[in-house]
Amino acid sequence: MSFLQILSLVLLVLILVLSIWRHVNIGLLGFCAAAVMLVASQTYPDSGMASQAQALTAKTVLAHFPGSIVTLLIGVSLLFAHFERSGSLSWITDKVYKTIGNHAMLIPWVGYVFGLFISTAGAFSTATITLLVPITAALGRRLPKIFFICEVAAVVGANTGALSPINPVGMVIKDAASHANVSFNGWQLWLLGTIVSAVTVLILQFIFSPKRMTDSPKGQKPGRGLALLKPIALDNSEKKQLCPSYAVCSTLAVLLFIVLVVFADADVGLTSISLAVAMMLLFPQQSKDFSKKIPWNAVIVISGLLVFIGTMMSVHTMTAVEESLLSMTNNQIILLFIIAYLTTCLSNVESSTIGVISLMTPMIFTIFGGSEHLPLILAACTAPALLSVINPIHIAGTLIVSYTDEQQQDAMFRRLLTIAFFTIPIIPGATMILPAIIF
Repeated sequence: MSFLQILSLVLLVLILVLSIWRHVNIGLLGFCAAAVMLVASQTYPDSGMASQAQALTAKTVLAHFPGSIVTLLIGVSLLFAHFERSGSLSWITDKVYKTIGNHAMLIPWVGYVFGLFISTAGAFSTATITLLVPITAALGRRLPKIFFICEVAAVVGANTGALSPINPVGMVIKDAASHANVSFNGWQLWLLGTIVSAVTVLILQFIFSPKRMTDSPKGQKPGRGLALLKPIALDNSEKKQLCPSYAVCSTLAVLLFIVLVVFADADVGLTSISLAVAMMLLFPQQSKDFSKKIPWNAVIVISGLLVFIGTMMSVHTMTAVEESLLSMTNNQIILLFIIAYLTTCLSNVESSTIGVISLMTPMIFTIFGGSEHLPLILAACTAPALLSVINPIHIAGTLIVSYTDEQQQDAMFRRLLTIAFFTIPIIPGATMILPAIIF
C-alpha cells in the first residue's frame, strides 16, 4: 500500500476513535481528515500512485460533496415536519390504535408498520422515531405490559425503512453503487431488510410477552418473569392539535411526493423541498422555526464522511484494502462474515448508523460488486447494523429511556443495551446462512 493509502486508513480509524471518545461529530472529523489528505498529497507526492491520485486538489476533494443527499435530508425533513405539525400523524395513529383496541399481539405491529411506511416514503428515520416514541409512550400508559415491545417495534420498523431507495440511507447505498459502477434492485434490499427486522421483532415479542411481565417499581428483576417497565406520564399539551385544512394539505403533499418519486422518477430532494416550500407559503404561521426540523447533525455526518470516503477512493484505498483481504483469503464467505460483523460492531459503538453504512458499502461493492446475489449480500451486512438502533447510545434508545418512568430508566437502559449486544454475535450470523449456502 502507498503512503497516502496507509494515511487514509490511519485517519479513518482516528476519526472513529475521536468521535466516540471525545463526542465530536464524525462528519466534522471527516472534513478535517480530507484536509489532511489534501495537504499530505501536495507535500509528499506519491510517485507510486496513478495521476488521478496525484491530482488531489481542494476542487477534486469537494467534488465528493453529496449535494443530492443533502437536499434529500433537508427536503424530506421539512415535508414530514408539516405532516407532524398539522396533527395528521397523531390523528391517523390514534385512529388506528383505537380501531385495533386491546388486541395486545397486534398493537406492536401497528407502530412497526407506521415507522416502516413513513421511513420507506423518504422520511429520515431519526425524525420518524422522534415522532413515534412519544405516541407509543402515550399508548403505554393505557397498556403498560406492551409498552416496551411497542417502543422497540416502532423504532426497528422506522430504521428498517431507511433501506428504501428514496430514503437518505438508501440513497447513500445507491450513490456508493453508482461510484463503483454497480447496479442492484434497491427495493429487493428493502424487502430483505424488512424480513430480517420483522423476524427479530417477532422473537422479541415472544420473549417480552405480556404474560411474562411482573410489576417491579424500580425495574429490579422480579422473582418470576421479567420486570414490567412503564412509561412516564405525558403532558397532554405535548399532543399536536389537528388543524383540518393544514392536515389535509400536508397529507396530500406527502402522497403527491410518494407518487412523483416512485412512479414519475422525480428527484427525491428537489421534489420534497418544492412541496415543503409550497406548504410554507400556504401556511406561514404554522411553518415558523422549521429550520430546526432539519437534522443538521446528520447532514454534517454524511457530508463530511462522504467527502473523506470519496478522497480515499481517489487514492484507491478501497482497492488496496480489497487486495489485502483477498491476499489473506479468497473465500468469499469468510470475507462476507468479516464485513458483516465489522459493520454491526461499528454500528453499536458509533451512534450514526448512516455514517457506518456510508463507510462500509464502498468496500462491499468493491469486493462483491459482480455478484448476482448483491441485494442478499447487502442485506446480510446492513440489516443487522440497522437493528443497533435500540442501543441506548443511539437517539432511538435514548428516547425510549427518556420516556420510561424515572425510577425504571436505569433498568430500561440495561435491557436495551443487553439486547443490542446480543444482536452482535447472533443476527449477522443468522443473516449469513443463505449467502453461505449460495456461495
